[in-house]
Amino acid sequence: MRIEHEKIRKILVIKFGGIGDVILSTPLLKNLRNYYLDKEINYLTQLKCRDVLMDNPDINRILTFDLEKDDSLRLLKTVKKKKYDLIIDLFCNPRTTFLTFYSNAKYRVGFNFPRRGYAYNLIVDGKYKVGDFHHADFGMLSLKKLGIPFRQEETYISILTGHKDFANEFFNSHNLNGIDVIGIPISGGWESKKYKAKDFVELINVINQCNNFKYILLWGTETEKKECEYINKNLPELTFIAPETSIRYAAALMRKCKAVISNDSGLMHVAAATGVPVLGIFGPTSPLLQGPYGKKHLTVVNDKLACLNCALLKCPIENICMTELDKNTIVNKLKILIQKNK
Repeated sequence: MRIEHEKIRKILVIKFGGIGDVILSTPLLKNLRNYYLDKEINYLTQLKCRDVLMDNPDINRILTFDLEKDDSLRLLKTVKKKKYDLIIDLFCNPRTTFLTFYSNAKYRVGFNFPRRGYAYNLIVDGKYKVGDFHHADFGMLSLKKLGIPFRQEETYISILTGHKDFANEFFNSHNLNGIDVIGIPISGGWESKKYKAKDFVELINVINQCNNFKYILLWGTETEKKECEYINKNLPELTFIAPETSIRYAAALMRKCKAVISNDSGLMHVAAATGVPVLGIFGPTSPLLQGPYGKKHLTVVNDKLACLNCALLKCPIENICMTELDKNTIVNKLKILIQKNK
């Protein structure tokens, strides 16, 4: 199919999913903006992900969909009324597939998932085994289908002056300026991929046998806050709990850290997007597919196990990919990460 790029005026990118999924789509946006300099680029995502896209210079408008309200008819009407010339569906579930089809956009990009082909006239091969591509690189495949060069390979989140002032105030009030601080997000959508609070206590003790680091604990839910309180109770001189805040304020805190240690989570990808070096701890998910994106980051796994990358929400063998991961292995990777990014 020949694409008349000069006639494309309005573009919509669709990506539902978690915060990390949306962050991993930002290299696509940068490359789209570099190619379509003066065109209108909109982004459709779930309401909970809106904050990570705010003030992104590569987007003209953010459209949101609240799954709790399920106002699909309104969404269909809104998208059709916009008269997009190009839609890139990075999610391709039944809702976004039909939405793309119903839009009447001239160019409709999507993946060759079962029972989805009717909606797209530019179909991207999404059938790869783990390790062939990082999740962020599926955006690159979409651009390749359009004949658009993919040059920008960094994720992005906007951190404004107010966010920086908040982070500076937190560091000032806890006397953390001039001290090497490690950020630790206590978060994760699945219990099986979370590094447990008890293990973080043990890990911090091992790290600080040879270092004088302090630690900022970040959280999102009340359960995660309680886990932070458990760590802080056991390590009151070393750890500081971040206050309840939104994503970009948390990003500003992590940006001031020497490094971030995190299991696979949205906040791990947020941290990577700020430019701070990230050490990702992985078990049921694959670091090759979902690790922190960019050359400065590293990951660590319990490579003695054959059940890695199981993708199970609940582990039948007590989460040993996390609990039996040797603390010294993590510490050695942290040393390499810090040295790598000096």
